[in-house]
Amino acid sequence: MTVMNDIRQALDARLAATSGLPSVFFENVPNEQVPTTSHVRVQFISTSRRPANRGPNPQHRIQGLYILTVCTPVDEGSGLALDYVDSLLDRFNGSSDVAGVAITVSIEYSEAQSAFVDEPFYCVPIEIAWYAYE
Repeated sequence: MTVMNDIRQALDARLAATSGLPSVFFENVPNEQVPTTSHVRVQFISTSRRPANRGPNPQHRIQGLYILTVCTPVDEGSGLALDYVDSLLDRFNGSSDVAGVAITVSIEYSEAQSAFVDEPFYCVPIEIAWYAYE
């Protein structure tokens, strides 16, 4: 497995082990959105891969974002969405580590972003900044 897949797999496994969440829709996997059912959308983004030190075989720092978008039925208030957001912010707390099979991923920060409506859902994105060393 590649380092990017190792990182993604570690983050996905942590998310999958989070209790009390609605359905989770991982990237590029078929899913069926039901207008009356909450869900979490996942997006994995690599933002950079740079040498962490100099030399002929430098260690690399890889970093990126893990975006979790919590979606609840529109016109039902923000409370349910924010309950899920709080749970996810606790699960991906800044300055914590996520141990994968082949790599440890460090969480730099996690924070909720501005909510938006994507009919028929009210959505709140969570931005989780991560990094790992290869």
